[in-house]
Amino acid sequence: MNRPSRFLRKLLDSVASNNEVAASDVMRATEQLEDDVLRQRLLNLIHQLNQDENDLRLARDDVQGVSIKLA
Repeated sequence: MNRPSRFLRKLLDSVASNNEVAASDVMRATEQLEDDVLRQRLLNLIHQLNQDENDLRLARDDVQGVSIKLA
């Protein structure tokens, strides 16, 4: 695997990890809210962060697959 591919994989993994941590932090904060409308909006945000995390990890795996095919 070449250097740009490794860098891209690390970057995608880092952003995915940040999304995972952010989703957990927002979830903890959401549990303490009494405003149902705000709670629902934050739950939707958490869902989107988790979806993005999954998409980023799939993209990271695709970068590895492309590099192996080229090598």
